[in-house]
Amino acid sequence: MTPARLKGHQPFILMALRSGSQTQHSLRKKYERLLHYMGLPVSFAGEDRGWRFHRELDENLGALVRKGFVRRDGDSYSLTSEGQDLAESAYRRARESEDSFTSLVHSPSVASRLSVISYALLAVLKLAAGFTFRSAALVADGLDSLIDVLSASIVLLGVRFGRELMSAAFVVALMGLFAALIIYEGILRLVSPVVVATPPAAYIAVLISAGVSYVLSVYQRRVGKRGGSLALISQSVDSRSHVLQAGAVLVGLVFATVGVFAVDAVVSLLIGVLILRSSVELAVEISHVARTDVGVASSDAEYERGFDRHRWNFFTTWTLMTLKEVSNRRDLVLRYDQTFTPDDLPYATYRSPAAGFDYRKHVDGILEELFEEGLITSVGAELYLTDAGKSTLDARLRRRRLGFFF
Repeated sequence: MTPARLKGHQPFILMALRSGSQTQHSLRKKYERLLHYMGLPVSFAGEDRGWRFHRELDENLGALVRKGFVRRDGDSYSLTSEGQDLAESAYRRARESEDSFTSLVHSPSVASRLSVISYALLAVLKLAAGFTFRSAALVADGLDSLIDVLSASIVLLGVRFGRELMSAAFVVALMGLFAALIIYEGILRLVSPVVVATPPAAYIAVLISAGVSYVLSVYQRRVGKRGGSLALISQSVDSRSHVLQAGAVLVGLVFATVGVFAVDAVVSLLIGVLILRSSVELAVEISHVARTDVGVASSDAEYERGFDRHRWNFFTTWTLMTLKEVSNRRDLVLRYDQTFTPDDLPYATYRSPAAGFDYRKHVDGILEELFEEGLITSVGAELYLTDAGKSTLDARLRRRRLGFFF
C-alpha cells in the first residue's frame, strides 16, 4: 500500500469513496466540484467523455478493483478494508500538503506581508520612474503607495505597543502632509509647466504598476473573502484604486508625448485630492473611536451572551459586506459555510477565524440588530443594504485599514 501503487486520478477516487459508495456519475460530480474550486468553470453533464477524467475513469476503477482496494456492486463502487486504509493515508498526505499550501498562499497573514512588500516595490518603481521622467502624476502615485507601506508599518507598531489611536493619528497626519505636497506641486506645474519625458520605459513602469496592482487586488480580495479578513478586502479596494490611478497616469503620459504637459499636473492634483479626502475621512473615524469607549460591553447583551464582542462585531461587518452580493438569509448562511467551514475534501481547507462561533444560531440576532440600526432593509424575503448601511460598511473597512476592529 505504498503511494507508488497509485497512478493518475486513483488517489482522488479513493478519497472520494471515503464518504461511502459512489456511482461513476457521483464521482464525476465530485471531480467537477474540485475543478470549480480550482477556478475551472466546467460541467460534466451527461456522458461527455472529452475530459481525461471521463476517459480514464473506467480504467482507474478497474485497476483499483483488481488491486483489491475497491469493490463493485452493480453501478456502485465502495472501498475494501485495505482500500479504506490506503484512502485514509492518501487523505492525510493531501491534507498536510494542502495545509502547507494554504498557509503559504491563502493565509491572510501571509497575504498581508506580501501586500506590504508589493506596495514597497511599487512605491520604489513609481517614485524612481516619476523623478527620472519628471512626471508629477507618477510621483504622486508612488507617494500613495508609500503611504500604504508606512501606514501598515506604523499601525503594526501601534498595536504592538498599545498605541493604536496615536499611530492612526500619525498616519492621518502623514497622509495630509503628502497630500498637501502633491497638491502644491501640481499647482506649481499648472502655473509653470515642466517637460515630462515619455520614453518607452515610462510606459513600461506604469503598465507594470497597473498589472501588479490588479493582480494584488484580486489576490487580496480572494484571500480576504475565503479567510474572512475584512482588512485584506479593504486593501483590495485600495489596490484597485491604484489600477485606476495608473490608467490616469498613462493618460497624462500620452498627452505629454504630444507636448501637453498640463494633464500630468492635473492627474497629480486629483491623486493629491483623493489622498486628502481619505485622510479627512479617517480623521473623522479616529475622532469617533476616541470618543467611544470600545472597552465597555454593550448594554444590550441579549445577542452577545456566550461569545466575544469582538467576534460579534466582526460578523455584523461580514454580514453587511456579504449582503452586497447575496440578498436573503439562506444565501447568507450558505456563504458562511462556503467561507468558514472546511470542505470534506482536503483541497478546500482554510484556517477559519470563525472557530467556536455558531453563525446559524446567531444570524437572526445579527440581522435584527442591523435592522434596528437602519443598516439593512427588506422587500419580502430579500435583504438589502440601506444608504446608511453602505456608509457604515465603508467606515468599518476604513477602520480595519488602521487596525481597529469595530
